[in-house]
Amino acid sequence: MSLVSDISSILLEPEADETVSTRNGLLDRITVLNDRLWEGRVNRPLVEEWLNNFDGKTGHDVDIERLHALYWLSQFLYYGSMEIRVLLKTLFRDLFLVPLIQEIRASNGATRDLGILEPLIAQKISSTRFLGIGNPSESGVHLLYYFRQENSLSKANFLDAGQIIERVALPDGNVARKIADESVDQYVFVDDVCGSGQTAIQYSQNLLADLRDRNSNAKFCYYSLFGTKAGIDKVRQGSLFGDNCSAVIELDDSYRCLSDQSRYLKVVPSGIDVGILKTLALHYGQLICPGHAGGFEDSQMLFGFHHNTPDNTLPIIWGERANGAQAEWVPAFRRYPKIGAFV
Repeated sequence: MSLVSDISSILLEPEADETVSTRNGLLDRITVLNDRLWEGRVNRPLVEEWLNNFDGKTGHDVDIERLHALYWLSQFLYYGSMEIRVLLKTLFRDLFLVPLIQEIRASNGATRDLGILEPLIAQKISSTRFLGIGNPSESGVHLLYYFRQENSLSKANFLDAGQIIERVALPDGNVARKIADESVDQYVFVDDVCGSGQTAIQYSQNLLADLRDRNSNAKFCYYSLFGTKAGIDKVRQGSLFGDNCSAVIELDDSYRCLSDQSRYLKVVPSGIDVGILKTLALHYGQLICPGHAGGFEDSQMLFGFHHNTPDNTLPIIWGERANGAQAEWVPAFRRYPKIGAFV
């Protein structure tokens, strides 16, 4: 063996060892996450099947692509059924109940007398209706079942959007539309994630505009479990919810996983290259969902829930033919799409 070959071998061995060590470390992390947080949804055979999606189309060696794919998967934030229930309690307490108590106290001389406060709070809750964003098959509405349970609310506190306005026959034979229950003075819309903010804005422009046209003085609120800062700001500025819009967990730009501020790219293991991570996500993301390589409206999220994976998350995580992927793809976490929507 030549001297040059000897030197090359010596220089390459540590790098190869580091790559193997990093791969094993990422696989160990994924195994622990699956056992403790991911509710057993991504076992080792599925991980291997998912890794087979990455077949060298970026021009990098297949093993290098799959190593970087493992890194993305190891960073995935998953919120299981228990965490979702806790967040729903937090939403009710922090975003609805605490401001309500503060408002009632301010209107009653800052009293702390429970004999005064409790009846007023109960009356206000009884005149509030909680609704989900979207139709009954969508995730915002799905969450209301657990929201009612966790916060010990009455079934009467909940409405389907179709029950807000009713049709009334007039004496002349015509039909008028009116607010079904004029005693309701607050409508609270609950959602799981506010990514781009577009869904809440569209809902506001349709349903809430209809309410306002019928002289409703009711207050409209939009509360989400998770929301990007940009999405929440967009809803505040472009919808009838106005400032009555908040998220339990607001995600700043550091959660945009491909951005220069990305928290996922600040410190990476040995053998992981930030440039390759970005290229991998965008190249395959474009194959899966053309025009939305970084998730819907380039949200660049990397999280999902017990009940679904939002389309704001990188498509390499959830893409498959069943939800509109334009390339054959095996998902790590499933996404259940709205037929006729984005995917």
